[in-house]
Amino acid sequence: MKALENKREKQEEFPEMSMRQRADIRARKRKKQLRLRWIIMNSIIALCIILGVLVVKAISLNRENTRKEAAKEAAAEKKKNAAKQTPVPTATPTPAPVGSERWLRKDLDPSKPMIAMTFDDGPYSPVTEKILDVFEQNNGKATFFCVGSRVSEYASSVQRAYNMGCEIASHTYSHVYLTRLKAKGIKKEQNKTNKAIRNIIGCEPTALRPPGGFVNAKVRKNMKVPMICWSVDSEDWKSRNTKKVLKRCKKLEDGDIVLMHDLYPTTAKAVKKLVPRLVKQGFQLVTVDELFYYKGIPIKAGELHFSGK
Repeated sequence: MKALENKREKQEEFPEMSMRQRADIRARKRKKQLRLRWIIMNSIIALCIILGVLVVKAISLNRENTRKEAAKEAAAEKKKNAAKQTPVPTATPTPAPVGSERWLRKDLDPSKPMIAMTFDDGPYSPVTEKILDVFEQNNGKATFFCVGSRVSEYASSVQRAYNMGCEIASHTYSHVYLTRLKAKGIKKEQNKTNKAIRNIIGCEPTALRPPGGFVNAKVRKNMKVPMICWSVDSEDWKSRNTKKVLKRCKKLEDGDIVLMHDLYPTTAKAVKKLVPRLVKQGFQLVTVDELFYYKGIPIKAGELHFSGK
């Protein structure tokens, strides 16, 4: 009954259509439905393919990341093991020169002219400090032949000179002419001066200037270090005049050892003009030890030297 009613409804829906027309309509509907199904199926298949590709890609990417992580961990472990086996070298700072090495620089140019400026009878801070100022400003070094009995009183100037790289040498303890002393007295003058200087800078002098430049066989025999005199006497002790001192130092040459005294204000004034002039002329202002070292002149205890020429 129900099927009959449906048939009647359809006949009522298309009352004016023939059986053939109704069949065509149903055929077109089925064709559309089949096409729609085909599209849906293809879409599902394409989606499955895309999902499959994405899954494969994700797996591959995950494997690559895992491989990289493993490689990093292996490298880190290898580096860690290497660090345990081989200690990492650390930079060792070059120690600053100590003792007498402080007044013997190893970076000077032996092809350039050198002059050793030397100062006797000090220290005397009012003058010595002014002289040190000039050498410090001009990157020069000097040699101070100190009287042993004076060094404790002006210890700060001795220490400063040493810290600057100037040479601290001996001029005996009491400025006595060594030729007038017996062997015991000669040794005593050296020992007392050495001790006084060592108490301040921590090392002993490597050179001595005999007062007056007086030397004999007895002095040579009992001398512990080389003796250094001079090739140019500024006579600052005699004139105490800045212009006259500069005049006597007008024609200095490579290898000269200049005698001055850090006792007189006029000497400090002369040094203030002379040192920049010498530097401008190309001279290197060196210590006595540096002069003989770079000139290749060996010096021994008891020997007397006047210049580096």
